[in-house]
Amino acid sequence: MRNVALLGTFSVLTSVTFTALAAEPASQPRPNIVFIMADDLGYGHLGCYGQTKIQTPQIDRLAAEGMRFTQVYAGCNVCAPCRSVLMTGLHMGHTPVRANSGGVPIRDADVTVAEVLKRAGYATGGFGKWGLGDAGSPGVAHRQGFDEFFGYYDQVHAHSYYPPYLWHNDRKYPLPGNSGRDSDGLTGQQRGQYSHDEIIRQALAFIRRHKDRPFFCYVPSTIPHTELLVPEDSMEQYAGKWPEPNPYVTENKHYSDQPRPRAAFAAMLSRLDREVGRIVDLLKELGLEEKTVIFFTSDNGGQGSGGPDPEFFQANGPLRDYKGSMYEGGLRVPMIARWPGHVQAGSVNHHVWYFADVLPTLAELAGAEPPLGIDGISVVPTLLGKPGQKRHEFLYWESSGFDGQTGLIRPNSLVQAVRLGDWKGIRNRPKAPLELYNLADDVDETTNLAAAHPELVAKIAAIMAAAHVDPPPQLEPEAPKGRAFR
Repeated sequence: MRNVALLGTFSVLTSVTFTALAAEPASQPRPNIVFIMADDLGYGHLGCYGQTKIQTPQIDRLAAEGMRFTQVYAGCNVCAPCRSVLMTGLHMGHTPVRANSGGVPIRDADVTVAEVLKRAGYATGGFGKWGLGDAGSPGVAHRQGFDEFFGYYDQVHAHSYYPPYLWHNDRKYPLPGNSGRDSDGLTGQQRGQYSHDEIIRQALAFIRRHKDRPFFCYVPSTIPHTELLVPEDSMEQYAGKWPEPNPYVTENKHYSDQPRPRAAFAAMLSRLDREVGRIVDLLKELGLEEKTVIFFTSDNGGQGSGGPDPEFFQANGPLRDYKGSMYEGGLRVPMIARWPGHVQAGSVNHHVWYFADVLPTLAELAGAEPPLGIDGISVVPTLLGKPGQKRHEFLYWESSGFDGQTGLIRPNSLVQAVRLGDWKGIRNRPKAPLELYNLADDVDETTNLAAAHPELVAKIAAIMAAAHVDPPPQLEPEAPKGRAFR
């Protein structure tokens, strides 16, 4: 029997039910919510987090006008499971999607943050990369609480920035002028429409349509994830700025070769930065700035080897390792929150929280109760500078290999991590000895202190055993013959 007492503020309940909506607090208006999440943006990629080579003035402005967090963590070290944690408020020990494939769906029974906000009277829209169920599955966004979704359902589809089509709810939305060179239409030979631009256009239109009622606009951007492609009007800013000693050449059909990878990556991030500015400017135009809270973050750490030159750009700042790792560089992400008149401008906050906390946080902002049995804790007191902020006893992550042929998690592939106060325990291989780091003194995780603290190692090992529940089948919907997605 699992030692549930070790879970503290967490719960290992796998069923989730709603309680009644809470009354809206009289002292706090219900804001519109814009949640922007970059793809594979590292902790050190933004100017406000120490970046010196890439220009991100609009996102830096969010930090100057809001709160910049230093100890926020993704739900996982890779894409799809992280989004599952974000949407459901359930940590990796029992969130429904734990395979980082293309289209494993969340289930009808799972309750998403969009469902919580929709029941609270919010218009709900998602624009970008979903990654929690391909078209035709129960996991698609428009069956999981979103009134409207525009973009990519399957994350393999999202590997191309010039696809022949995107999805608008349950219908294909053609992108004229784009054509694929293989059966999946992944890499465009003809580049007519940059998908990111159309996605942002649709997000801006959603905000305009719903300016007179509360709305939740979720923007899981596809950039700056590799493939390294961006229109020339963005490349001009960085053309010839740095030497390009290692052109990006790939045999992976999901990506195109890129002779100027440093310039392309910087240009992609600057293009995303520009679009963040457009969202802020639209809110100002509509008189919604003080009525809207904006969050900006990344889905996991920046890419390492094979990615966009992480050492040159110091992708994860002082943190060890990259995306896919249980070290800080794979898990810790930038997080900025801006709400004029409510969130203190220019503030820096060191509260430790992670993606499981997003659902209860947005629910409280909306005057709603989150589902029972989730793992997250609202950080609204921290955002608003009020007393009473509850803290996690621990944070938990895990990751496993996935066999796409069988739809099963590979046996003996589980890796785990726990943060317990300032301590971080990592098991990098099944049954391997735990590594132990003191993040207060050793943020780059260079000194393994496990031998000196056997009692902490034992406690963290017990947490890992208690927090993990075997996952449900990770089955993707059947794709058309010769294709990876629908």
